[in-house]
Amino acid sequence: MSREERIQKTVFSPHATALRKLKTQIHSSFDNGAEIEAKLSCCSSQKLKDRGRAVSTKLIKEYSMLVRPSLGILYDNVEDYSKAIDCYLLVLSISESTQNKLFIALAANCIGVNYQLLSSSSKEYAYTGKFVDAQNRNLQNALVHHKKHLEVADDAGKFVANLNLGLTLGSLDQPNQAAHYHQEALRLAIQLNSAYGQSLAVGNLGLLASRQNDLDTAVACLNQHLQLIQSVNDRPAETFAWIQLGHLASRRAEYEKAERAFDQAHRLAQELGDVGTTKQSSCYLGVARARLQMQEYVQQLTDSLLPPTVN
Repeated sequence: MSREERIQKTVFSPHATALRKLKTQIHSSFDNGAEIEAKLSCCSSQKLKDRGRAVSTKLIKEYSMLVRPSLGILYDNVEDYSKAIDCYLLVLSISESTQNKLFIALAANCIGVNYQLLSSSSKEYAYTGKFVDAQNRNLQNALVHHKKHLEVADDAGKFVANLNLGLTLGSLDQPNQAAHYHQEALRLAIQLNSAYGQSLAVGNLGLLASRQNDLDTAVACLNQHLQLIQSVNDRPAETFAWIQLGHLASRRAEYEKAERAFDQAHRLAQELGDVGTTKQSSCYLGVARARLQMQEYVQQLTDSLLPPTVN
């Protein structure tokens, strides 16, 4: 190979041009661009030596699809969700043009989740799916992309998409549609024989029912959630379940049950060394005990004021 041919192959080929653009994007986006570039095999000089001039547009797009998700994940890690979405949108566009369903599903899911996270960026708490904002534009965008994910995903991906659709619709104040997607997620989890998946779906149904003040349904769902979580030995999730059951019992004025649930949560949190949850559950436990004592006192006072029964 002549010197001119070698230069043309390594400098002026479509492949080399595409890689230069990718490197420029990496260096302009991150302070440690050189370090990131070194970790990306598609940026290696050896790749240029192994390829000729006839590099297809599809190959260049595939390299872009490899780099952009990596950039998106890095932005996710620093909670810059807007820039992460831009990266994933490019991946989505390229993957749709190449009909790569795996990357379509990946990008659509990431975009949807990031829009959910953006929906509460101005609030004092992170997105949990528990708040309602029917006019939230970011949640509406999340809905579009979770539906796209659902269209192309396999069964496991459909389970994730249904869960996210349920959470998003719940926050958009559409509880009936939210329940439909959580129920579909539960059906898929049963089909996949995933106890953990079932626990997530039925737990979300319980939280949704709680928000609608359907306490009977909420208690039934969260008791089932607790049993499933215990079966997979997820102790942090079990702590959360006991706390939720304690809150539900308190709302029903069943303070003895509330005391028992918060006590279980407190013991588990202590065993796990979770200081924050230990303090939180300790406060809940104290309130439940105080209410129980007040309830017992009022009952005793009421009984003392009643006329004695005649046998």
